[in-house]
Amino acid sequence: MVVVLGCIEGLIPFLDQNAPRLEQDRALAEQRRLFYVAITRTKGCLVLSSVTTLPTKDAYRMNVKIKSSGGGASRTIATRFLSELGPELPASIAGPDFLSATKQS
Repeated sequence: MVVVLGCIEGLIPFLDQNAPRLEQDRALAEQRRLFYVAITRTKGCLVLSSVTTLPTKDAYRMNVKIKSSGGGASRTIATRFLSELGPELPASIAGPDFLSATKQS
């Protein structure tokens, strides 16, 4: 089983906005490579985990990219690496449904 936590834009990949563009591009390529290595090492179950909302203050502190915020909570954006998986992207399963989905497999 392989579990990749924090599949949220801003965490994966994490880019230093103060770094020169060339360094950011290199960091992005390396993080993409590491993500690929992680997801291709599983021999059974692969879990790509994220959260859909975070407290706004925590989202800003962690440099997480957000869709919207209100009421002290912010909606997160899934990592761009998921969309790069194309048609191989696994279906999303909400946390409460995860155990029942894994029992059916």
